[in-house]
Amino acid sequence: MALYLGLATVFMQFSVLPQVTTYLLRMPLYLPYLIALPAVLAMIVSGGLVTAFRARPAYYWAGFGCWILLASPFSSWRGGAVAACVVYWRSSLAMLFIIGGMIHEWRDVRKVMNAIAISAVVNVLCSRFLQMDFGGRTGVALGSIGNPNDYAGHLLLVLPFLLWVLMAGKVVSRVVALGCIGAGLYLILASSSRGALVALAADLVFFALVGNVRQKAALVLAGPIAAVLLVATVPATSLRRLTEIWGGSAGSTESAEAAESSQARRYTLMTSIRYTFEHPLFGVGLQQFANFEGGHERRIGTHGYWHETHNSYTQASSECGIPGFLFFTGGIVSTLLLLRKTHRQARKRPDCKDIRAAAFCIMLGMVGFSVAITFLNFAYFFYLPAMGGLAVGVWSAAQREFQLRGAAADARGA
Repeated sequence: MALYLGLATVFMQFSVLPQVTTYLLRMPLYLPYLIALPAVLAMIVSGGLVTAFRARPAYYWAGFGCWILLASPFSSWRGGAVAACVVYWRSSLAMLFIIGGMIHEWRDVRKVMNAIAISAVVNVLCSRFLQMDFGGRTGVALGSIGNPNDYAGHLLLVLPFLLWVLMAGKVVSRVVALGCIGAGLYLILASSSRGALVALAADLVFFALVGNVRQKAALVLAGPIAAVLLVATVPATSLRRLTEIWGGSAGSTESAEAAESSQARRYTLMTSIRYTFEHPLFGVGLQQFANFEGGHERRIGTHGYWHETHNSYTQASSECGIPGFLFFTGGIVSTLLLLRKTHRQARKRPDCKDIRAAAFCIMLGMVGFSVAITFLNFAYFFYLPAMGGLAVGVWSAAQREFQLRGAAADARGA
């Protein structure tokens, strides 16, 4: 029961199903309370809370949660920080324990991977039925990923799970996965998110360095074809905005918009770094950067800019202090290292190609996402604790699977 409630919660979160149903029905169905809360209770009863603490990512993310709880009374606005902390524990940190606690065997990993892959299909379909135009940029009419930049960042994390289906699934599943991957890449470029473009470049570098010979050959052969098709189909306005990373036509609308956006991001970045060192222990308060900056700076006339940091790393450092930043980055790095360790172990075993593929695809999603959030306010969303829990589950299940497959190979040899 705990496993299936957990899978339903994973699908609900990654497919942003509560937001979809609220938008379509014009009323909330309170799905997190109907599914996620029973999933947490089932996880606790089944011992999943202890099971989740099998590797370092769980300790880092739990440490981050405990630190923001400790720091909340010292916030520039206590009420807002405490409320944000409750939401983080209830909605984001809970995913660490739900996913990390419900995975015991390798078949559990496959079920979680499939749930996120199906969520990715839903995310792509959202662009067909819930698409909105943001001044020539493609986005969806959904709260937490309604902004084109946020939507692109979300897709960067979930699309590699479709790549896993493409590598390990059945024929029909592979066809669907391939089509959705192509559509997802189109949507990322059509969002005109320059941060997402940088993240895609990081994914390509990772693919070329870590992928096996077969994967690298597929990249060399299919990559140029995919690039030509995408460039030919993505709207010209989106392509022009993306080229503003390297500078655009002087006086053009896209150039002016890009320059204004870059200036605003540079200001919030430098201000968030300054706040990090001015408030090194507890920061200015969870989700309080915009309020604190707006009330203390004189950027626009007699008041500040009132914007978020647009950088998840300095969002954590400026709002939670340097200890919070260390827990946050430690969670990301430990997640990647644990997946890398599992990938290396599986690469040495010819009978563990599925484990190697799973670790590779999760790392691919994490690399792109970790770069993308350099330009997003995603520090307190569920994604990173969820990936930490998944990494713990993958590593633990893989160790068990290595032993089982090794024993089976020895038995066959005997």
